[in-house]
Amino acid sequence: MSSAPPTLLVVTGLQREARIARGPGVVTVCSGGNALLLQKRLSALAPAARNGAGAPAIGGVLSFGLAGGLAPHLKSGDLVISSSVQCAADHHEAHRGWHEAVASALDAKLTAHRGKTAGHNLVLAKTSEKDAMHRQTGALAVDMESHIAAAYARAHNLPFVAIRAISDCSTRSLPPVATDALTEDGSIALRRVIMGLLRDTGQLPAMIAAGVDSERAFASLRRCRRLLGPLFGLSRADL
Repeated sequence: MSSAPPTLLVVTGLQREARIARGPGVVTVCSGGNALLLQKRLSALAPAARNGAGAPAIGGVLSFGLAGGLAPHLKSGDLVISSSVQCAADHHEAHRGWHEAVASALDAKLTAHRGKTAGHNLVLAKTSEKDAMHRQTGALAVDMESHIAAAYARAHNLPFVAIRAISDCSTRSLPPVATDALTEDGSIALRRVIMGLLRDTGQLPAMIAAGVDSERAFASLRRCRRLLGPLFGLSRADL
């Protein structure tokens, strides 16, 4: 087996998350908040699970970015290190060794929680939806990419871990304009957001609050990135 470090595939929803994750040995794939598009983009890496012709084989899959809080005790900016990801009847376990390496590196340095997360193909914007998902699954948080990234990792026998920062907590509903704010490449559709707010200025306070929450989450992701190092704790021992 080669002694070269593995290539890490990082799956995100936003370009901003991908920019935080990038670095030597890292390949990013962004969903743009579209589950079908993410599946298509990941399938382009199959069947050899490589990041391009002649490129090093991918050694692990990380889901990285923002999440909605489901458990009432989680606050914006808290990190969740997924022990498993559940989507409907599908259940994916995180790689134990890699998961423990991440958790150990972050313990006492960031507010990080270990536990199940939920995957969902659509934004859970309302507090009632989050409460129902929490009661149904017992998950700490929900996002739109982890279940798809985990399925890809399982299909190619690759270690998988998810690290997510809480943006909107369980008691915070997102304004409608926030649920349609992304372009296919994962950038913010600023003109669309502005036009939506002009049509309904009543959404502005909730949008500002959501922005403050997301900045706390992005700050946690940046610190997490610095603490975990180039490949987020992935080593050849995890392969």
